[in-house]
Amino acid sequence: MIIDFRYHIASLVAVFLALGIGMLIGSTMLDESVFTDRQDQIAEKLEQHLTELRQENEEVRVQLSVLESENLLQRQVNRDFLPYLVAGRLEGVKVALIETSTYPHEQDLRPLLELAGVEIQSVTTVNNSFQITGRKGEVLAHAQWVDMPDHQLVKKLAVTTAETILAGPTEFTDYMIHEDFVTVTGEYGLPVDAVIFLGGSHDREFLSVADVDLPMLEYFAARGITTFGVEESISAGSYMKEYQRKCRATVDNIETAAGQFALIMAMAGREGHFGVKETAQRLLPVFEH
Repeated sequence: MIIDFRYHIASLVAVFLALGIGMLIGSTMLDESVFTDRQDQIAEKLEQHLTELRQENEEVRVQLSVLESENLLQRQVNRDFLPYLVAGRLEGVKVALIETSTYPHEQDLRPLLELAGVEIQSVTTVNNSFQITGRKGEVLAHAQWVDMPDHQLVKKLAVTTAETILAGPTEFTDYMIHEDFVTVTGEYGLPVDAVIFLGGSHDREFLSVADVDLPMLEYFAARGITTFGVEESISAGSYMKEYQRKCRATVDNIETAAGQFALIMAMAGREGHFGVKETAQRLLPVFEH
């Protein structure tokens, strides 16, 4: 750990204050020359101590810089190896992606899935967890639903979204897209072998998994559609416990090469719960010949 100079400076100031008080008291009891010599000795020791702290801090900074460089290189090697390990492993598997978090899957996960042979039929991004504040009456009117509690309405929106992913868009789907409840790319109503949920929350106090993710997971499970749940290792609010009750496999470090490899292997049949959090069983699936 890098030494915090603010802490040490504060400590030294406290020491000097204590010494000042001691000197003030001692000066009335000691000869002036003895007092001056003692003061010089203490100042010299304090300066020596501060110099040693500076040197130690610089050494730690150098070590940290080396470790960061090695870590960056290792991450790059892992990512460079990944395509060789997954190419063609999931040829022809048709999936839908449902994003209830803010993980930028377009940058790395989607290209990797496509390299593995996955056909991504649609990507659905749930915006603001179907926030209906101030628009409840309007939503009910467009859907032609009777009045219901807010959380029940959010669950209804979640299930309706899952339905249209499999069955195809409706007029209400167009309304949800227009009103920014969801963002959709690809095409609804195409055959789907599996659904990947990209969840987790960056706000520990705001978890929508119970009202948004779980109703959709239950809908797909009831229709025999395999589901996988993933999130980033930095998610403050983890969905893993809920996902693990409903999904065939989960990955809690999907932003890493290890997590992405684990997902590809889980989709290829190496099921389990993978990652780095306490809810994970292993980092990677067990190797099998």
